[in-house]
Amino acid sequence: MKVITIESEVYKRLVRKIEWLYSYAKKQEKENALPNPDPSEIWVSDLEAAAILRVSKRTMQRLRSNGDITYSIRGGKAWYTLAEVKRLLLGRVVNNDKPEGGKP
Repeated sequence: MKVITIESEVYKRLVRKIEWLYSYAKKQEKENALPNPDPSEIWVSDLEAAAILRVSKRTMQRLRSNGDITYSIRGGKAWYTLAEVKRLLLGRVVNNDKPEGGKP
């Protein structure tokens, strides 16, 4: 291993510069950080919504036909807001609070 010696004042200046670079990088990171997107502004396709809900495309059609999910048709494709898909997903959660040992 090679040992390099430098004067303590030079070392202190080097450390100060490194700290300045670190703080500058952190500041830039905060300024350029994207805000959390609003789920009501994010649109997902029929296939993406079906994958999130773990259902088929036919079930997505049935949900649209029954009025269970709101959607928009653009370019001949159905699109859903992520908030709407999440709403439907939360509505499908099954609570399994059966007492132990059989039927309720």
